[in-house]
Amino acid sequence: MTNEGSLLSVRRIYYRGKLNSCNYTCSYCPFGKKSHPTSTMQDKQAWSRFITAIEQWKGESLQLFVIPYGEALIHRYYREGIIQLASLPQVTGISCQTNLSFPADEWLNELRTAPALINKIKVWASFHPEMTSVEKFVRQLHTLHNAGIQVCAGAVGNPLAKNILVDLRNTLSPDIYLFINAMQGLKSPLSNEDVRFFTQLDNLFEYDLRNAPAQWENCSGGRSACFIDWKGDIFACPRSKVKIGNLYRSQKLDTSLSCQRKVCDCYIAFSNLTNHPLHSIMGKGTFWRIPDKPLITAVFFDVDGTLTDAQGKVPENYANVLYYMAQSVPLYLATSLSVEQARRKLGKTLFSLFKGGAFADGGLLLYDGRNRCLSVELLPDVNGESAKITAHSYEGQVYKYSMLVYEKEQRENILSRLKAKPYQVFYKPPLITVVHKEAGKKKGVLHICKVLAFPLEQVLIVGNSQKDWEMMSAVPHSCAVMNSEPFLTEHARYTLNPDRLPAFFRFRE
Repeated sequence: MTNEGSLLSVRRIYYRGKLNSCNYTCSYCPFGKKSHPTSTMQDKQAWSRFITAIEQWKGESLQLFVIPYGEALIHRYYREGIIQLASLPQVTGISCQTNLSFPADEWLNELRTAPALINKIKVWASFHPEMTSVEKFVRQLHTLHNAGIQVCAGAVGNPLAKNILVDLRNTLSPDIYLFINAMQGLKSPLSNEDVRFFTQLDNLFEYDLRNAPAQWENCSGGRSACFIDWKGDIFACPRSKVKIGNLYRSQKLDTSLSCQRKVCDCYIAFSNLTNHPLHSIMGKGTFWRIPDKPLITAVFFDVDGTLTDAQGKVPENYANVLYYMAQSVPLYLATSLSVEQARRKLGKTLFSLFKGGAFADGGLLLYDGRNRCLSVELLPDVNGESAKITAHSYEGQVYKYSMLVYEKEQRENILSRLKAKPYQVFYKPPLITVVHKEAGKKKGVLHICKVLAFPLEQVLIVGNSQKDWEMMSAVPHSCAVMNSEPFLTEHARYTLNPDRLPAFFRFRE
C-alpha cells in the first residue's frame, strides 16, 4: 500500500534552479567551465514560479535554502527574490550558497529599507583560493556578518592549500564557523597528518570525511525536509534520485520508496539524519551549517591537557581566543593545580584573564574577591632524601600537599599512613597529592555558580579527562577537547578545542 504524506508538513526546503554556470573557473569544479548560457532566462522564470508557490503556501512555517549549481547571487533576480521570500510571514529563514563575488554593499543597502529581514537571511560562503584572496573574501563576509546576517565560511580541504587555509582561519573573526569539505577525487587518501591538520581548522571535519550510512528510518528527507528542482520535482534530498512529488501538481508526497542510497555523502544529505551528532552540536542551525550558539554566561576550563599542549604550553591560537572571550564572558578555572601552579602554567598575563575558579580539585575556591578554603591537616612526618613535599597555602591555610616520592617502598609507606587520615589522596607515581576529603571540582564549580547566580544551563565546562566528567555532567554544555580521553569524547555533548568555542557559543546578549 502506498504511503503518502502531505507536502504541507514540510518545514525545510532546499531549492536548486536551472542555473548551471559560475563566474569563477575553479579547476576542481565542473560549473566553473561554463559561462552564463541562455538558460538564465529559464532559471529566472523557474525562480519566479517557486517564489509564487511559497507566497501561496498554506502549510507549516518554512526554512528555505538555495543551493545552486553555480553562483546565484551575482544575478539581481536571486538577490531580489531572497528579500521577497524573507518578507513572507510563513518564511522564518532563508539562506544561499555563494562565493561572495556579488555586490554585498549594494544588497545590504536594499535590505536596510527592511531591517527586520536581516535576521531571517543567512549566507553559506565558499572560499575559492584560485579565484580570490583571503583579504577580499573575508572583507565581504565581515561586511555581511557585521550587518547582522548570520554566516558560515567553507573551503575545500586541499592539502596543497594548507597555508592559505590557516591564513583564512586566522583572518576570520573567531565567532564565524569555518568548515572544511573533504576534497573529492584525490588520487590518494588524505594522510593522517592532513586529517589532523584539517580537524584542527574544523573540529567537525571527521563527519564530512567519513560521511554516514543512509538510514531511511532516521531521515527527515521526504517528511519534514525536501529538495525541489527548477521543474518543481521533489526529492528527499539533493543526493536522492527518487522523485516523490511535484510542487506545482500535487500536495501529496509519495514516501513509499526510500531514496535507495547507501551512503549520505555530502553535508546536506547527512545533516537530514535526525540521529546525527551534528544536531546536538549545532542545534537548529544544522540546516544552515551555522551553529545555533546558545548563550553562555560563564566558562570553566581545566588546565592540563585542556588549555595546555603535550609540552605543557598554551598554544598561541588558544591564548588569542581566550583574550577574545574574556572581553565578553567571565572565565574560570577548574583544575587540580594549585593557584601558584596554574599561574606558572598559564603565565601571569594569561592567568589574569580568569576571574578565579576551583583550584586543587576544589580545595580552594576564588571568585568575586572572595575565597573558600578547605584546609588540610598537617601530614605525618615524611623523612628521606627521596621525598620532596610542597604545601600549597592561601592566606595561611594549607589546602593541598604535593609529594614527589621517588622510592617505591617509601611511597607505599606514606600511602598506608595517609589512609587513616581524613584526606583525598591522588596517586600517580612518583607524585602523591593530598586535598580535603570534601573537596571536588564539581562541588567547587556548583558553589561558584550558585553564589554568582550563573544559571547552569548557561554554563560551559571544558575538560580532557574522565576525571573531569563528574563536573562536566552537571551542566548541559559539556565540552571535551579534541585530544581528550575516549570516555570523555563519547559522553561530552561537544568535542571542540578552545580556539573554536566562539563559533559555537554566544557570550553576550
